[in-house]
Amino acid sequence: MNILLTNDDGYFSSGLQIMSSELSARGHNVYVVAPDGQRSGFSHAMNYNKPLVLNQLLSYCGAKKAYVCSGTPADCVRIAILHLGIKFDLIIAGPNNAANFGRSLICSGTVGAAEEGALCGVKSIAISRLEHGGAYYSTVNFLVRNLDVLAGAIAPDTFLNINVPNLPADKICGVKVCAQSTVLPSFSDACEMVDSGTVKIVGKRNPVTEEDSDVVWASRNYITITPLTVSRTDRTQMEKIKRLEKCE
Repeated sequence: MNILLTNDDGYFSSGLQIMSSELSARGHNVYVVAPDGQRSGFSHAMNYNKPLVLNQLLSYCGAKKAYVCSGTPADCVRIAILHLGIKFDLIIAGPNNAANFGRSLICSGTVGAAEEGALCGVKSIAISRLEHGGAYYSTVNFLVRNLDVLAGAIAPDTFLNINVPNLPADKICGVKVCAQSTVLPSFSDACEMVDSGTVKIVGKRNPVTEEDSDVVWASRNYITITPLTVSRTDRTQMEKIKRLEKCE
């Protein structure tokens, strides 16, 4: 397959490097377009009508071609599709450093990149390794081993969001296909004053009581797979509001 890799942690991420090496070793044509630095929390932000720097690397972990981009993760995907002239079979965003689940995935640059791939008509997967630090091998190996099955399950205008526990493969309890949690598990929108005129958002874990959601199953050491759609229409609510069409 022709596979495009990107992320929101930057091209120097060891997870991206391992993913590129493993997919290349399996015979895939790997192309990398990744940010030149940290872009976590950029969601689906894009730079329209703004020049972006795109530098080709001489080599990158077995990739056919690799580029460093000054834009966002979504920029990287759009530029790769429009500029490289390659018909990609699959886009993989990640593996991200730490979880992208619950409402927190709305802010994720990794998820934003996969969503941009879906909008461009390319099958896309966002994948994250839970927690900070540790090895990425369990995450990469799960995706590489199951690549054909996962790619085959992606319907038009959808993409997959996967979270893998930061554990050796034999310590992971299994795989759960489940819904996105409706809570924000990581941040409580609290601000701390750093110094005069400077504040920062501080995150803390919130309790989650939902069953059969990505946050709950991830906390139980399961790999979670959540199909997401690019459509944001609430059709149930739309039917309720249709009576307004008759208003004068």
